Amino acid sequence: MGNKRYRRKKFSSLYLWHRYTGLLAAVFVIFISLSGIALNHTDDLALKKKHLSSNFLLDSYNIQAPTWTRQFKTKQYTVTQADDLLFINSNEAMAIDSMLAGAIEFNDFLLIALTNTVLLIDADNQLVETLGTLNGVPANINRIGSTSDQQIHLLANDQIYRLTEALSFQKTTVDEQLHWASQEPLSKTALKAINQRYKSNIISLETFMLDIHSGRFFGAYGVLLFDLIAVILIFLAFTGVIIWIRQSLKHRQRD
Repeated sequence: MGNKRYRRKKFSSLYLWHRYTGLLAAVFVIFISLSGIALNHTDDLALKKKHLSSNFLLDSYNIQAPTWTRQFKTKQYTVTQADDLLFINSNEAMAIDSMLAGAIEFNDFLLIALTNTVLLIDADNQLVETLGTLNGVPANINRIGSTSDQQIHLLANDQIYRLTEALSFQKTTVDEQLHWASQEPLSKTALKAINQRYKSNIISLETFMLDIHSGRFFGAYGVLLFDLIAVILIFLAFTGVIIWIRQSLKHRQRD
């Protein structure tokens, strides 16, 4: 009688462990399944274009503020560089690989001068064309400006270049005064805002989902966590088989 009570108590304890570890594993399996489904539809969900903005999550990735910023303003545009990202007004960031030298409006376009290239931006803030060496754009651009009659000029290596109607640059000399785009200082509020925008454009949702799905987000403990979940799933499979066998034997004895 005592042995039966002991076995019943032991079986009941096993059943409880199976139940509660099953609930824990179910949460994990659901989470992994949902993240896996999201990763299978990266393009449809535009996960590459969306980025983390939560300071808590960004701090988990140790994302720092940019090391330096530069800003130029025109009548309609605010152009800011934060390290290797370029921001035009409140639009999405654009990756660049050289320093911002200035920005100036030209007809219905915005011309942005970088060290070795000139970007042509339309009224919808879309990049229309990138002018480079094939267009006569010199290296080491220092400034971009215009004359009173809206002739666009570049200053590079102490030489002035003029933009032609064919969207190419030629060496020239200028007798009249040029109005160069000048760098604008950033207020503390503006600097804080651009720092946040910069940090919020580093980690895409696709990267975040991949890190969560693989456990890399949790660092060194991620591997241990996934090992623990694997042990729990093995335990559930093992105890599930035992419970099924015990229940089957009971039914047979009753029959």
